Amino acid sequence: MYTVSDIIADINRGCTANNMVEDRFSYRIVFFVNGGNSSSRHYIDTSYNGLRKALESIIRENLSLTNCVVIAETTALKHGKCVFLQKRAYSFSLDGYFKQISGECRNSGRNGNARYGRCAGR
Repeated sequence: MYTVSDIIADINRGCTANNMVEDRFSYRIVFFVNGGNSSSRHYIDTSYNGLRKALESIIRENLSLTNCVVIAETTALKHGKCVFLQKRAYSFSLDGYFKQISGECRNSGRNGNARYGRCAGR
């Protein structure tokens, strides 16, 4: 399970790799809300200082028991070109959260240790 801090760290790596001064750009966060048989695409623009608040708001306002939220990409314009700052998409679902706190891991059907957040073999 990922956290907002994981996304921020990934964005920071992307800024470093693209030789960007983080607070000099505007960022666009593209996300999807997937539920049942439907999916909708959304985006929000923010400054570097507002990234954490924007990500938390996206998850808090859109995540429910019946859908999941995917932070698909974070981009910035540098010299008129779109720069992609995330290496991967980050999915958030309450199903994954409940599995983690109950001691189950999502992958391989293995039991996990919720206290330490690691998977342990049977």
